Formats: sequence, structure tokens, C-alpha cells
Amino acid sequence: MFELDIEMLKEQGLQLVDSAKKTAQDLADKGKNKLDLLNQQARLSKAQRQLGALVYSLHKAGEENPALVEKYINAVAEVEKAIEEIKANMTDDERAEVEAQETAETEEAPAEEPAAEKTVESEETIEEEPVHLRGETKICPVCKAEVDGDAMFCNHCGAQL
Repeated sequence: MFELDIEMLKEQGLQLVDSAKKTAQDLADKGKNKLDLLNQQARLSKAQRQLGALVYSLHKAGEENPALVEKYINAVAEVEKAIEEIKANMTDDERAEVEAQETAETEEAPAEEPAAEKTVESEETIEEEPVHLRGETKICPVCKAEVDGDAMFCNHCGAQL
């Protein structure tokens, strides 16, 4: 009888260990999914900023470089695809949680003033604030041009950095 109780307790203990292990693995997977998603969202934001800076600098210089712009657009699309793949691998609960968080962040973002309602003061503030589009720089290995340190492609020759 005593041996039977020990065996039963041993079996229950093993079941509890397996259950705890599965729960810990599920939590780790959930955390990894969220971390991967946050990393890809940061990459997307960075790629979108770079695309905007490129388009702005080309426009300001009166230049066109459709091939380079297309490379940046493709880079943005690749990151968006990676984000969708991560979301597809999430559970329904995780996906709902992420979507709720994205909705809350969108609602918290301040709305822009309509153009007709902008005051002269707000326009002057915009003009007075310096725009920092570039941070540290690096040298393109192909054409040796100086490019933004965060750039994914050279804005002179289009080489992938």
C-alpha cells in the first residue's frame, strides 16, 4: 500500500513537472513572438523613415532615382511581410492582444490640425525647428560615397549596405 502511494505521488509529480514545462515553454514562445514583432515593427518604422528621407532629399535636389526608391519600397514590403508572418504564427489570443494594443496606440496619437486651422505661430515653430534627417555616416563599399549610417542602400549608386 505504501509503495502504491509513492508510485502514485511520483506519477503526479511527473505530470506536474510536464505541465509546468509546457506552460513555461508557451510563455517563452509568446514572449519571443512579441519580441520578434516589436523588432520587426522597429525595422519597419526605420525603413519607412529612410524611404521618406530619400524621397525628400531627391525631391529637394530636383533629382529622380526610381530604382533606388523601388529598392526602399521593396525593403519596406519585406519587413511588412515578416510582420504578417509573425502575426500568422501567433495564437488568436496573442493576435487579438497585439491588435488591441495597436488600436490603443493609434487612438492615443495626437491628431493633426486641419490645414485651414493652422496658426501662423505653429507654422513658424515648424520652420524654426531643425530637421535632422541624418545621423552618423558610413562609406558605401561600392562607390565610396558617404551615406547615412542607418541607410539600407546607398543613395548614390543604390548598392545594398
